Order: sequence, then C-alpha cells, then structure tokens
Amino acid sequence: MNRILLTTAAGLLLASSCVRPAEERSKLDQEVGKASLDDLSIEVENGQAAVQRISTERITLWAQAPALQVKFSSESARDITIELFNCMPTAELQIGQAVQSPTSQPRPTHCIFDIGLPAGESLVSIAPPDWQSEESFLFADMGDIQTAMDSVDEIFDAISAEPGVRFVMSTGDVVETGAPEEYELFLEKVTHLDVPFFSTIGNHELTEDITRWHDLFGTLSTHFRFKGVDFSYVDSGNASLDPSLHSRLDRWLDEGKDRIHIFGTHYPLFDPVGVRNAGFRSRSEASKLLVQLARGQVDLTLYGHVHSLYKFENAGIPAFISGGGGALPERFDGIDRHFLLINPDPAEGRIVSIETRRIGN
Repeated sequence: MNRILLTTAAGLLLASSCVRPAEERSKLDQEVGKASLDDLSIEVENGQAAVQRISTERITLWAQAPALQVKFSSESARDITIELFNCMPTAELQIGQAVQSPTSQPRPTHCIFDIGLPAGESLVSIAPPDWQSEESFLFADMGDIQTAMDSVDEIFDAISAEPGVRFVMSTGDVVETGAPEEYELFLEKVTHLDVPFFSTIGNHELTEDITRWHDLFGTLSTHFRFKGVDFSYVDSGNASLDPSLHSRLDRWLDEGKDRIHIFGTHYPLFDPVGVRNAGFRSRSEASKLLVQLARGQVDLTLYGHVHSLYKFENAGIPAFISGGGGALPERFDGIDRHFLLINPDPAEGRIVSIETRRIGN
C-alpha cells in the first residue's frame, strides 16, 4: 500500500510539474531589461531590450522593439556610453529636450550614443523620428532558420535589398539546438541585415539552455507599437502558451483593438493541412486562443514551424505560415526558402499587401 501511495504521489508531482512547462520562461521575461551596478541602475520599459553588459561607464543593450524607453537612476552625474545592437538604422536618442544622433554607427543596426547622465532619475528614449507617425510601411516575416544558418545570409541580403523594409519579425526556431556556437554564428550572420531582427522562440530554442536567449536577446515574447500598428509575437515553444501569457496577451489585445494588430507565434493554432499534427498540443487551448484573437480584432496571424508557405484563415482572420528560413524545406512543394513582405497601412486601417519573396528559385 505504501509503495502504491508513493508511486501515486510521485506521479502526481511529476504531472503537476508539467502542467505549466513555460512558467519559468514567463517569469524570466519579467526580469529582462533590469540591471544595476553600484549607484547606477537601468530599467527598459516592458523589457523591450536585454541588458547584455553594464559598467559605470558603458551599457550594452539588444533591442527587441523599434522604440525604447529607458529609465536610468544614478546618484551622481556621469558620462556614459549606450551601445545598442539591433537598433533601427535612423534611431535618435532623446534625454530631456535634447535629441542626438549616434556618436558612431559601425553598422546600420549598431548604434553608439555618448551622453551626459544627470544625477537622479532620467528617461532616455531611443527611436527613429517617425516611429509614431501613422503611415504605411513594410516589414518582413520569416521563421525556421535552424540548420540553414550557414546560408541564411542569402535571405538577409535579399531582405536588405528590399526598398523600405523597416524590420524583420521572426516566428522562432532561429537555431537548431540552442548551443552557444549556433548563437555565435547567428550573431555573425545577422550582420548581413541592414534592419533589426525581432523574434520570439520556437521549440528548437528549448533543446538546450533557454537562458542563453534571455542573456543575448531578452524576452521570448514581445509586444510593441510602430507607426500605429501593434505587434504581439508570443512564446509557444511547447505548442502552448503559459496561462500568464494569455493574461498579458489579453492586455495587449485590449490596448490595440482600435488599431491594426498583428499576432505571431511559432506553432500554428491548428494544422491547416491536418496530416502532420503541427498545431497546438491542445485543441481546446487553440480554440480559446482563437476566440481571444477574434475578440481582440486581430487583423493578421503569422506562424512558423511548418517549413513551407500556407495561406488560410483562422475564424475569419487572415493567417500565413512562413517557415522558409531554410531548415529542411517541405519536399516537392516548389516553395523552398522564402520570406513574406507585408505592408500595413494604419491610415487605411488594413493590411494593403502580403507578398512572397523566394530565394534561389
């Protein structure tokens, strides 16, 4: 009897530990963008940038959004360098009423600002000057680089050659296993991009230590507004969303319901073909999320995971799978590597166009 009780208890303990596999990742997201050293502290609003390094003279950030609001606290006035990777090419820094361009810009997405930081609290904004003007713009969407990291520079070069593209949104599976050398290679390859690369994660980032992603890039789920369009890209690495993320998404959907709202995640809610079991692990949760998105008046849903291109609808919401980052493309479909070029127009309140750009075909 005792053995049965112990076995049952162990089973219940194991089951309870698996109920929320993404819980720790959700908690980690809440700590992104915060750091302190001696009498200096920094907090990036909504965790929209990772603090990669901090010293009393230099702070290095990786942006996960086009526009950043950064709160500094310092007991004494000081000169400090803010180094921002994955920045918007036309980014300017504003502190108080003073606006300045980068002191140097080694690459379009590598911005360095030297500023005088006063004692006390200061709010620093880093953003392109047009980020709040509600005008038509272009962005690229892609997913699933994985084993094609060696040649992804071909896709990045093609995106950089597209006139007017402001940034790339990625639905995850950037790496194959999450090993350190894969992230190092990605950081080398992404220098081929002349615009930022904002991304959530997929299932492959979870193969090894996910804190590597947090340390380099920050949050696994990101939400921001650019030129009057809301973007919510969320972590479904376990083919599910953590309950706390559903709550955050409710808030984001409510904030953006009167604007164009674009939702992205790695796993499609439902497999549009139905033969691969490539959707959410729970049809019940997928249905709940679909109701969330419909109630929030989302205008477009974007997915990865399936290494091809599919166009369909979710409860009347246009949906695309774009898994053309290069990893093991679906055989015989004639699609191969690709990305989407998307044109939202907030003035018209609609997605004007979604075009496919194929690589090497």
